[in-house]
Amino acid sequence: MRTFGNTIAAQGGASASGALTAGSIIARIERLPTNPMQVRARFLIGAATFFDGFDVITIATTLPLLIQKWGLTPGQIGFLIASGSIGQLIGAFLFPALAERFGRVRSIAWSSGIIGVTSIACGFAPTFAIFVALRIAQGLGLGGELPVAATYINEITRAHGRGRFVLLYEIVFPIGLLASNALGAWIVPRFGWEVMYIIGGVPLLLFFALRKIVPESPRWLASKDRMHDADHALKAFEATVKGSLPPLSATIEFDAMAHRHPKRRARDVFGAAYIKRTIAVALLWMTCGVIQYGLSTWLPTIYKTVYHSPLQLALNLAVAASLLGVVGSVICALIVDRVGRKPVINVAFVLCAVSLALAGVFHNESVYVVATCCAFAIGFMSCGFITAYVYTPELYPTSIRAFGCGVAGAWLKLAAILAPAMVGKTLVGGHLDTALYLLAIVPMLAAIAVHLLGVETKGRVLEQLEV
Repeated sequence: MRTFGNTIAAQGGASASGALTAGSIIARIERLPTNPMQVRARFLIGAATFFDGFDVITIATTLPLLIQKWGLTPGQIGFLIASGSIGQLIGAFLFPALAERFGRVRSIAWSSGIIGVTSIACGFAPTFAIFVALRIAQGLGLGGELPVAATYINEITRAHGRGRFVLLYEIVFPIGLLASNALGAWIVPRFGWEVMYIIGGVPLLLFFALRKIVPESPRWLASKDRMHDADHALKAFEATVKGSLPPLSATIEFDAMAHRHPKRRARDVFGAAYIKRTIAVALLWMTCGVIQYGLSTWLPTIYKTVYHSPLQLALNLAVAASLLGVVGSVICALIVDRVGRKPVINVAFVLCAVSLALAGVFHNESVYVVATCCAFAIGFMSCGFITAYVYTPELYPTSIRAFGCGVAGAWLKLAAILAPAMVGKTLVGGHLDTALYLLAIVPMLAAIAVHLLGVETKGRVLEQLEV
């Protein structure tokens, strides 16, 4: 394939099975074992997702110094935290729409370029107003990268072991959060807040590299009736498989599966066929937005202003919370294909709600008690959050999968806009316990919605899940 710069050899009946059809493309994906090209794609797309997480939470580690630098009021602080989410809300619709029209890989590359350029510019922002404007612009890329990346990784993976494969990729997002908190705890007190945003500019490199070394989604190409392009992209994966591929099987069944339903349009996400799934997804992603932005981004500031902790201690406690988020994500990746998507989400969110309620009950205790409860809440939330990235793309057909994931991301961003202001308002009134109780209600409602309205997707081919 000309964009990869290497020779692609067909293997084991890759194109010897007769006419190219959507069913034959699906069948070839479903026989693919994990291979070096998938790993390469997971690594490079994962790099974009890593810095998505890194840049999203950078505001938390730099916020205490930004408050001092510009003398920000509580209202300005809430707006600053939410500003990135305003751009992310737009990006959550824009880039999935571009992905449906121009391809998954191009969309991820474009969003990565925006993330990188605007992050570097943030490091040189001379005023609060310019900084906020840059955060909004950066949000376009941050909001668009995650849903499209999750869509792509799901589409290149077979049903068997898909949850583990996707979640091992998605772990890079909480690792990005952890890295941002950990580096911020060391860098910000020593070198200033600007350095964090310069580091966050690395995704700019992916803009130039990604399209040259990662194949487009064969599933997406097939859905556009570009069968020869789908065949060419799929050969890039097949050529890296060690040993011979097994003969194709069940191609007729996959063809029937692919054409069982008409191609869906964007409005079908809210239509009768998918509305229950969309409601469950909305509450699932809103929970992630509320906890991630309404709690995580505020934690260093809460520890410093409410409990009068030194800046270094406040940042270190936030790092501990991020570490539990990574641990929770790893555990989730190991069990999700055995236990199923719905049980993991439901149990994780219920335990998250309990942890937040306990933080509210013991809010008058030491900072370490509250920090422990909040850290467990974030750890449990991360289990549900990371599962959302494998679960949501499974709920929609290829023709609207990226858009469905974008809508899900939009709910997250909408929550991210509102939640920081809610927490800030309660903090001004000295009611930290009220904020924690309100936060606890959200994951409990999401657990109920996923249990009642969601469908289990474990071990099923993506096309089997269409309705």
